[in-house]
This record gives sequence, C-alpha cells and structure tokens, in this order.
Amino acid sequence: MHMTEFNVVLVDDEPDVHEITRLALRNLRIYGLPVRLLSAASKAEGIELLNSLTLGLADISMAQVAIIDVVMETDHAGLELCAHIREVMKNRSMQLYVRTGQPGVAPERSVIDRYDLQGYLAKSEATEDKLYTLVKAGVRQSWYTAVSRALQDLLHCLIQSGSSREHITAALQAWQRLTRPDPAGERTAWLRFASCYMVDHQYLDGRHEWSDAAVALQRRDELVALPATTINDDGDRVTMNGTDFLIQIAPTTANAAMQYMLRGTVPAPDWEVALYHAFLRSFAALWKQAA
Repeated sequence: MHMTEFNVVLVDDEPDVHEITRLALRNLRIYGLPVRLLSAASKAEGIELLNSLTLGLADISMAQVAIIDVVMETDHAGLELCAHIREVMKNRSMQLYVRTGQPGVAPERSVIDRYDLQGYLAKSEATEDKLYTLVKAGVRQSWYTAVSRALQDLLHCLIQSGSSREHITAALQAWQRLTRPDPAGERTAWLRFASCYMVDHQYLDGRHEWSDAAVALQRRDELVALPATTINDDGDRVTMNGTDFLIQIAPTTANAAMQYMLRGTVPAPDWEVALYHAFLRSFAALWKQAA
C-alpha cells in the first residue's frame, strides 16, 4: 500500500454539508490510513481541484472518491462535472456518488447509467453510517482498480519491448522514471514506498531507498531468511514483514526466477499481494522467453 492517506472530494454549494461530511468521516481509516476530505463549492471549483490532484495524466488521480451535489450553480452542474470526469478526464477508476435534495431533477436510474456512477444518495439519506459505508467501499474499489490498471499498463509496456532482455530492462527503468512523482510537488507527500525487481537473484531495478542495489539486496536477504507462505504448486512464495513484502517466483520451464520487493506505508492487503503475484508470473514468463 503506497498511500499515506486517501483523498475524498466533496463538491457541494452548501457549507453545512461540508461540515457534516467532515464530521462523519473524521475517524474513518481504510487499510489503517486516514481519509482527507477536499472541498469545492461549484462545478468550476471541482474541476480546478480535480486537475490539481492528477498524477502526470488527467485520468490518473490522487482522489479515490468524489461525492457531488447535483444542483449547484445550475440544476445539472453536478452531472456536468461527472461527465467531465468520465468523458474529458477519461477517469474510470474514481468512484463517483451524486447527492441531491431534488431527486426529480436527476432520476436515479437514468443518471446511474448515463454517468457511470457508483451510487446515488438523497440528502435525507446521508446519515453518518451511510457516508462511512459509501466512502470506505468506494476507496477500496478505487484503489483495487488503480493497482490493477497500473500493473496491466506496465505489463503491456514490457510485452512491447519483449524482443530482448535488454529492451525489457530499459522499458522497466523508463516506466519507473515516468511514474515517479514530482519531488518538488505536494503530491510526493501522498505516496511513500520503495520497490525493487530482481531476476535470477540479480538486481534489475529499484525505486527510492531501494534504488541502491546493495541496500535492496541486503533487505532481500533478510526477508528470504524469514518464514514464507507458499502461493501455488510451482513453489512461488510470499514473505510479509511489517510493511515490507517479498514475492518470489520459482523457476520453471515457463518462468524465470524473479523476485519483487515492496515497502509501503501499511501492510499490503491480500488482494494487493495477489495482483502483484499475477503480474510477476507474466513478467517472469516474458523474461524466460526473451533472448
């Protein structure tokens, strides 16, 4: 888990709604991390806020959930903002919930389908428990989608470079540079992690404190010495130690021996380890086949 906190955007023109929502989410923690509520009062402010939260590309956002009032400066300003997120920003992983005090203006079934929404909430239904449930479920789904997409995109990039191991290594290193947050920007504070790839037990590439091969290999050796859990019949293994995990892909006729090490902010949930394991199996097979 890379985040230091999860970001929820609230767009509503009523100040009381912001205060009530802030109180409802004040003690919410997801995977052990706090939730930060970011506020806007109009469609224009919402777009400006969301643009400030993008990470390199408009469709990659540091906001996991947006709760948007339908009726603000116009009767459909909130729905126009939802359309902007889906159609202009091309963001499909952010979980969108609309909240309205005038259900007749935006019938539930039509807006759920039209704007690819995850939820619809009348303001009379916006209890503390309901907000807690929507935000927690939304953040979980958004983060799962984001990790899945990132690994899928990286695998696609590696496959395109699969003519040789040198090209695969160059593609991996280029990807690592491309996805590195701007060190001068506030966004860096929202991500904190180290990672490292090893093939046939040799250092391939790493990020942050594990960009130093000696430091990474020392930590790898420490984790290898700890008890591990076998993942499958091929002998793939995972070692969990605090916020660090090490996945080891066993060498087979189809796969090279590969290791991936990640240090996050909190212990990785089981689903995250499973996604990385599936990605690494494909990476190990690609490496095995490359000349």
